[in-house]
Amino acid sequence: MSDQLDLSHTLFNLAQPFSQHAEKHPERTALNVDDRDISYGELSSFAKRIAAWLQHETEGNTRRVGVLGSRSLEVYAGIIGTCWTGAAYVPLNPAHPTSRLANMISQARLDALIVDATGQQILTGELLDVCPDSILAPESGNDRLHGHDVVDKCTPAGPPVMMPLDKLAYIIFTSGTTGQPKGVMVTLGNIQHFLQVIQERYQISANDRLSQHVEITFDPSVMCMFMAWGAGASLHVVPQHQLMAPASFIRKQQLTVWCSVPSTVAFMDRMKMLKPGVFPSLRLTIFGGEMLPAAIAQAWQKAAVNSQVDNQYGATETTIASHVEPCSGELNITPNHGAVAIGRPFPGLLAAIVDGDRNFLPTGETGELAICGPQVSAGYWQNEALTRERFPLLDHPQYGLQNWYLTGDLAYQEESGIFHCLGRIDHQVKILGNRIELGEIEAHMRDVCGSDLVAAVVRAGEPGAMSDIIGVITGSDIEEDAMREALRSRLPSYMLPRRIIKLDSMPLNSSGKIDRNAIVALLDQGVAQNVCK
Repeated sequence: MSDQLDLSHTLFNLAQPFSQHAEKHPERTALNVDDRDISYGELSSFAKRIAAWLQHETEGNTRRVGVLGSRSLEVYAGIIGTCWTGAAYVPLNPAHPTSRLANMISQARLDALIVDATGQQILTGELLDVCPDSILAPESGNDRLHGHDVVDKCTPAGPPVMMPLDKLAYIIFTSGTTGQPKGVMVTLGNIQHFLQVIQERYQISANDRLSQHVEITFDPSVMCMFMAWGAGASLHVVPQHQLMAPASFIRKQQLTVWCSVPSTVAFMDRMKMLKPGVFPSLRLTIFGGEMLPAAIAQAWQKAAVNSQVDNQYGATETTIASHVEPCSGELNITPNHGAVAIGRPFPGLLAAIVDGDRNFLPTGETGELAICGPQVSAGYWQNEALTRERFPLLDHPQYGLQNWYLTGDLAYQEESGIFHCLGRIDHQVKILGNRIELGEIEAHMRDVCGSDLVAAVVRAGEPGAMSDIIGVITGSDIEEDAMREALRSRLPSYMLPRRIIKLDSMPLNSSGKIDRNAIVALLDQGVAQNVCK
């Protein structure tokens, strides 16, 4: 423990722990990317030159820097270099539609932009028009771009700039109900508290080898990066071609810590990759981002026999994760959903259930999950109205008047203090006057078809007609009639999917979660085949 860093300061910089480990042990591996080990010394040198370039370009007034790229040395050095200056980084995924990227770049009002080779390829036309004047790219393609040769000439920056805890650490854009992405503002104080809690729970050391499975636009990436670099450990970036089947990567890299969404593991299970004892090097597994099916947790327990397994729950607005439920031994399963409970709040956080009028509900009653505490973010970038709506000041009978974040998730707390999530409130639908939780239908679908890659979506009918529930499954050979009969014996008639569709592969979004919007789009386009009547 003597090598661990104390994060409980009133000034902080995400790059500081990394910097200290780079000074103490420059020879240690900090990053493995593109099948190449990058030492702390090498990564620190690159990041410090990027920091110096940023400070020069913005005349020492760097506030927000976009990082446009995927799974590259430039991306991770750019993030560290941005943090080094005391600025907030804004991750951008080059796989996103150009119009969406342009919207986010315009909203963020960036002072500079760092891109890798993938990001540079899409910097044309509409996108380049909204970019800041200062753009750092692998090669200088035009007058707007500064190549790495410019950075190489920079004198490395001094120590990381320590900043007050209310300053922004990063802005991550998430989907907005209006169709426009919304930027979540996470402060240094938010992430400092999260990292402190995580380190106390998991005791990451310099000997650990952590996975980086998600894109930098999905906030578990923040946990993986700074959990590793805060302890002098190494971060191992899963290559694009192995994202859905990373078993050989886990073994080759001898990973000790695995973090991913459950959908990835469901696919691995379908491909027969989760054989007993196949991942002996893993000592810790963290699942998050979506509900964890009990069957997947159990399959992983057998595959990673030496691993502690945790189910984390959280929202970007509460800094990555706010709840945790251990999955060692007998699982605490949410009734009628077949998923692991989301557990208890992290130390220092409060959680409660509120009704539609924002009144706090007693234990056992179902309502919207609300969270309060030092990880609750500063709200939405340039959107005070939405911030006031989703982060209201509420008077709790025990804790008094405080700002709470309303998660939009339907949940309840049992007498033991453990919380159960029932899915999104907007995944709760009403058909023929009956309120239906789509997550409950999905739980029964998983049981019946033997696959964890299932989804229940609602598709609007013709004007004046009621909406239809559509079931979608992947990776099951069950006969169609048998599927319907089995569901009929479990569900009331108004909850039965009107159609069940088999897909060769389940649509997933950039975070690896099941993409229900893409499923509905497939239905609308008539692409999905093999329809069971």
